[in-house]
Amino acid sequence: MLYSEMLIRGYFPQITARCSISPIPNGKNVNVTASQNYRGRPISMCSLFAKLYDLIFLEKFAELLVTSDLQFGFKRHHSTTMCPMVHKETFAYYTVDNGAAFCTFLDATKAFDRVDFCKLYRELRKRKIPTIHLRLLLNMYTNITARINWNGAFSQSFDIRNGVKQGGILSPVLFVST
Repeated sequence: MLYSEMLIRGYFPQITARCSISPIPNGKNVNVTASQNYRGRPISMCSLFAKLYDLIFLEKFAELLVTSDLQFGFKRHHSTTMCPMVHKETFAYYTVDNGAAFCTFLDATKAFDRVDFCKLYRELRKRKIPTIHLRLLLNMYTNITARINWNGAFSQSFDIRNGVKQGGILSPVLFVST
């Protein structure tokens, strides 16, 4: 009933769109006051309500959110380990008998942070996602707030105005949709 009411109103309550961001040190015995001793990406914990909504959205619109057959990660019955295997086999095929092969890599580590909501909305409309569901989804993504959790102390909340949630269940599908 809660999700039906949110869908009707097109509103995702602020409390359900909060995240806590926890920086992760690179090891146990590192100087925690030095920023270089932390992983590049902290862990962001979002509400259970947001994760449940992601699951409902994915289940409801799975046939409209199909990605390329060349997309290995974040798909049912696929694994990101398939990509290196294809890479290795392709190179083995072309380098037999001293052949040459060339490869280009793309570093997309910050790609999720740069998803444009207007473009995402247009792409999801092209896939025939009903507007009532898009309204709620975009309301949720444009009203996310976060706070930093540092050794049990929390910062003031701040707005997140771009990108899709790192680690979000729906985020990889939204990312490849744009």
